[in-house]
Amino acid sequence: METTFAYNIEKLLQKKLAVYNELTALLESEKNYIVKMDVNSLWSASTRKKELASDIERVRNSIIFLLNEQNIEHGMDSKSFDVAALIKALPISDKERANLEMLKIAIEGKKGELRQLASLNKKYIQDYLGVIDGVISTITGGAKQQSYGRRGLSVSTVAPSFYGTRFGRGAATTLLSARA
Repeated sequence: METTFAYNIEKLLQKKLAVYNELTALLESEKNYIVKMDVNSLWSASTRKKELASDIERVRNSIIFLLNEQNIEHGMDSKSFDVAALIKALPISDKERANLEMLKIAIEGKKGELRQLASLNKKYIQDYLGVIDGVISTITGGAKQQSYGRRGLSVSTVAPSFYGTRFGRGAATTLLSARA
């Protein structure tokens, strides 16, 4: 029974790694969408990222279900799930533990790569929005506008910003947000 249990955990971790691999490919494609300013593809990528995040959540829940089914004390839920804690909690052989450790290393490496790609894509979006903001300000002849503080008094002058519109920074953040 221990071998079947370890095998099921290993398969679920492999599935998690496969989802991370797909997410990595998606973020790499997203970079090209940003450069090409392909908004439709960016929205599609955002939707897919949310689906992949749900897939990761389902894998975590499946693993937790298996642990609970075997009455293995683990103290995790889908939000506090940790592969290292999982491996530590499992009553398995050293060989099986070594196999899971290799998967853990691959998952952690992929998560690091995902963080870098997401950060880079966020920077690209902010840079491109800054360029668009400058172009629109130039086209509209946007001079400096007054900025007002809490009391309604002018505190400084700032260039008009495209970020305040529905296509600005908030939209960029929405395009990139997905919990991995």
